[in-house]
Amino acid sequence: MRRHLVAALVALPVAVVAVLGLPLALQRSDEALRELTHARVTEARQLSSAAVNALVYGERAQLRQRIADYQDRTGGRAHVFDAGGRSVEGALCLLSPGELAHQSVVRAALQGQFTDSSDRPVSEAAEELIVAVPVIHRRLLVGVVVVCSALDDLQLKRWTIWTVVAVIGALAMAASGFLAEPLARWILRPVRYLEAAARRFAAGDHDARVPVHLGPPDLRVLAETFNHLAEQVQQQVTVQKSFVSDASHQLRSPLVALRLRLENLEPYLEPDGSRGLEQALGEVDRMTGILNALLLLARAESGAQAVESVDVLAVAEERVASWRLVAEPRGIALTVDGQGDLVASAVAGTVDQVLDVFLDNALRVAPPGTTVHVRLVEDATTVAVQCIDAGPGMSPDERARACDRFWRGNRATGEGSGLGLAIAASLARANNGHILLQEGPGGGLHAELRLPARVPERAGHHHPSPLLQKRRR
Repeated sequence: MRRHLVAALVALPVAVVAVLGLPLALQRSDEALRELTHARVTEARQLSSAAVNALVYGERAQLRQRIADYQDRTGGRAHVFDAGGRSVEGALCLLSPGELAHQSVVRAALQGQFTDSSDRPVSEAAEELIVAVPVIHRRLLVGVVVVCSALDDLQLKRWTIWTVVAVIGALAMAASGFLAEPLARWILRPVRYLEAAARRFAAGDHDARVPVHLGPPDLRVLAETFNHLAEQVQQQVTVQKSFVSDASHQLRSPLVALRLRLENLEPYLEPDGSRGLEQALGEVDRMTGILNALLLLARAESGAQAVESVDVLAVAEERVASWRLVAEPRGIALTVDGQGDLVASAVAGTVDQVLDVFLDNALRVAPPGTTVHVRLVEDATTVAVQCIDAGPGMSPDERARACDRFWRGNRATGEGSGLGLAIAASLARANNGHILLQEGPGGGLHAELRLPARVPERAGHHHPSPLLQKRRR
């Protein structure tokens, strides 16, 4: 954008000089020609009295002297023709007397026509201005005075005019080029601050603001509007976080108290009422789980947080070790497949939570005697965490809706809340990643978390994992 603005600031003065300077130069050139023509017409009229004496009274000596004096004084050459177009007296012009008599201005003067126009015939040697003035004696045309003038002075004046215009254009271009860059920086500085603040705000820095005293007035208004918007968003995020915190405190306490009261009722119940008490306690536990899931989902969507480098392999090994305590009593094996420095750019704790969702869902549906595989693969830009089970899997329609809140498939088992994958998808978006659900190789579910990779400084060239290459093909 800055280059386009600089180009526009440079081109505008040049266009103004071209639009105004070129017509002005043409006008001044025409005026110079008219001034020279008028001067030569005046000089030709001054020779008319001597031409009358020569043509009417035969006093050619006086005319010859006047023509010689005129040539010495001005450098121009004069020639006199009679009414029939025959040469009477004069200095030689670039054209011969016969050629001169056939020029349009001379023929017009011989016919008694005269205007202050000029004809500029071009010979092989040089250009010449020719002016012809009729000689009138007692209302009769007796001859024509022709003045020939070299155009050296006129060309010099014209070159001077065009040089001045060119110099003015060059100075305008130089001045605009010198001033365009600082002016463009001054205009675009608020835009750069606004872009930087918007990026910081989107990355989770809700204190990012834009200076309101820089740049043109319109951009200052834009900066003030952005700051007002940022304050409103920050306030809404603060209110939402406060609500999440308050809800966590206000709702958990009644649930804990309700569970304690139900447990205290157990000694006073008949044997037939024990089953009802167990069911009530199960509902309390389910409500507690839903509450925890909702609070986690609200925190994930409350705003972007700062990212850091996360060792995905270490996280996966730690979470798989914890879930083996649940998997082994059910006869399900858990494996981790990954090697090398698998470093992702993510918010701390989010990879753990998403992997917990994957493993929880996989262990709910995996048959005994099967294996749940956790695979870690990467390429130059992405780190993928894959969880593959041997359960019943999902249909394409079910996979399309699996990340919706409170949605549970027809084949779902257990007391799930329908929020696990919704939380995982929200956490993935908070890390600039996404969740991918596909059919597993054996008909189960292939759940995958893809995150941006962050290559450590000590790492060299990173070759994509064959597993990821195979998956992408």
